[in-house]
Amino acid sequence: MLPVLSSFWSYLHWYLRPLVKWFLHHFTRLCELQRVCYGEEKGAPRTTGVEYSLELSRTPCLKRVVQQLSSLAESGRFTEETSYSAVEYAIKTVTDTKNINVKIHTRFVPSFRSCLLQIYGYKQLLHEVENLRKTSYSSDNCEHEDKLIKLWNVLMPDKPLPSRIGKHWSDIGFQGDDPKTDFRGMGLLGLENLM
Repeated sequence: MLPVLSSFWSYLHWYLRPLVKWFLHHFTRLCELQRVCYGEEKGAPRTTGVEYSLELSRTPCLKRVVQQLSSLAESGRFTEETSYSAVEYAIKTVTDTKNINVKIHTRFVPSFRSCLLQIYGYKQLLHEVENLRKTSYSSDNCEHEDKLIKLWNVLMPDKPLPSRIGKHWSDIGFQGDDPKTDFRGMGLLGLENLM
């Protein structure tokens, strides 16, 4: 019964959403993104509202902008250098497509910019975290070994590391004699989190 209701709601939502948006647009003279940026509380409610609106947009040029920003973030290229021009392009596309007069609606651009930076900055962070998780700990990698030794020194400042492998690792919570075996599931992310 629940899947049927869910399916019915999805179907109804798909067809009624544009009608509701059209009605609200003609009643308020504001597009959905403007209503979200002006009406939602600053922070997560506004950002998730903007993200939801963009993801459900049926406008081809907005779909293209969302795809480009997502591609940048999911490939790890939504950096300080690239994010500014990508976000400014997205703002220009949205304001042109939705006929938003930025001289009249002065609050929209800073609010929308902030939301875009949060949305795609977060997606970039997810990409970086996933890369760390996929990177296996290697005792042959000097950087990995240096981080492990630094962890020992931070947690046991009064006791020098007796050897790379041994029972002493259990003193700081590792399961076996060689701590690299504890990083199997989380890769370098586990070590970074411990650091």
